[in-house]
Amino acid sequence: MKQKTHPNFIIIGAMKAATTSLYTYLKQHPDIFMTANKEPMFFNNFQKANDFKVHGRKTKKITTFDQYYALFDAVKNEKAIGEASPSYISNEDCPQLIRKYLPETKIIAVLRQPVERAYSNFLHARRADREPISDFEIAFNKQEERKAENWSTLYYYKNKGYYSEQLERYYSLFPKDNIKILLFEELVRNPIETSQEIFEFLNVDNTFIPDTSKKANVSGTPKGIFGWLIMKLRYYNLIPNIQFSSYLPAFIIQFLFKSAYKKAEPLSKEVSKQLTQKIYKEDILTLEKLIGKDLQHWLS
Repeated sequence: MKQKTHPNFIIIGAMKAATTSLYTYLKQHPDIFMTANKEPMFFNNFQKANDFKVHGRKTKKITTFDQYYALFDAVKNEKAIGEASPSYISNEDCPQLIRKYLPETKIIAVLRQPVERAYSNFLHARRADREPISDFEIAFNKQEERKAENWSTLYYYKNKGYYSEQLERYYSLFPKDNIKILLFEELVRNPIETSQEIFEFLNVDNTFIPDTSKKANVSGTPKGIFGWLIMKLRYYNLIPNIQFSSYLPAFIIQFLFKSAYKKAEPLSKEVSKQLTQKIYKEDILTLEKLIGKDLQHWLS
């Protein structure tokens, strides 16, 4: 019987921190295999009922190792084999499960300023018609109430920004040399250089230059009848969950996006600074020491 192929690296998150872009860049490298299903979320769902409350459609879950390992059946001669599930970073059980079943796996995380990340998460949920509340601050502060009512972790906008405690769980289980931390702004401003940094981390040719011209998962809000229609088709699960950027030219993707969505209003600097100082300041200062990166620009 052929031995099951399994990943030797995982992008664990964070959600709305350009992990889809990174996935797209890595997928282009001839020595890297990425699953066709970008977010298997297997370790979130393994041996769990996960009967959470979700506003809108529910997605089909991968819950068995046979299903999970089947995602890697197409591996040929690639040296680096990976998947990207942004929800792994904030789930308390995932580090232990990954350590138990894939102990040699390398871990990659991309971190974004926590309030900016939360707002983008909120806009993403609104765009998909999954978030019934239109005001970000109200939705942000609904977390405890929603947890008590067993809502999905999709809506835990606040908790997902506590990166230091999330990463501590990984650092306590995996060698530090097997963990690579990137910042969202590094990946956005210098996508080629940052991708090559990851190539080096994965021990593949770090001179390869990926095409970084396509933008993935850009946030926006529905515009007009076309935008409303797209939102409802997604709500009722009538649009397949595929990466259209892999099949359609960039100008068509851009045209469709502009036709369906308008640019979202930016979060006010006052609200961002207030929430950062009140909710995340101590965690950011702890995170600086943990990952060895200057994060003072997150606090300003």
